[in-house]
Amino acid sequence: MTVTEKDLTNTCISTRYELSPVRNFIGDLSGLLASFADELIGAFFPRIISKKANIVITELVNNAIVNTADEHSKIVLETGIDRESLVIRVTNVAAPEQYEAVRSRIERISTSDDPRKLLAATIRERRKERLRGGLGLIRLAAENKFELSAMYDAPYLTVESRIALGGLL
Repeated sequence: MTVTEKDLTNTCISTRYELSPVRNFIGDLSGLLASFADELIGAFFPRIISKKANIVITELVNNAIVNTADEHSKIVLETGIDRESLVIRVTNVAAPEQYEAVRSRIERISTSDDPRKLLAATIRERRKERLRGGLGLIRLAAENKFELSAMYDAPYLTVESRIALGGLL
């Protein structure tokens, strides 16, 4: 029996990593997890899709590590892909005000008529004020076409990114 590339894209992959405590995360943990997902997904799906998973995982896991409200807590990374969509969720401990900041940023991105224009305006604004960072979530939507959402089940903040794979297969 021969397996074709089209057959491979019918593969379903689901992974879940729970890592703790955050204070022990040294080195490039987000890059390590992203590289593994890139290789695993790339074994079954086109590289354009696995590279998108790499970008999202790097961004969301790094954000969760840097912004955790409890260095003794855990971070959870969940990845799911099938022929229809790629979904990546990252959960970490966050204060209510951290959730509100993330929710507000995602709402601004989601309601933007053109995320690329929002990205350009944000870059200009941050450059003028000499601010660094703060572009990752916008880039996920503007450059990689992910839909973003945030949920809060105190004390856990979950950021989810989702992309339909229709045009990428």
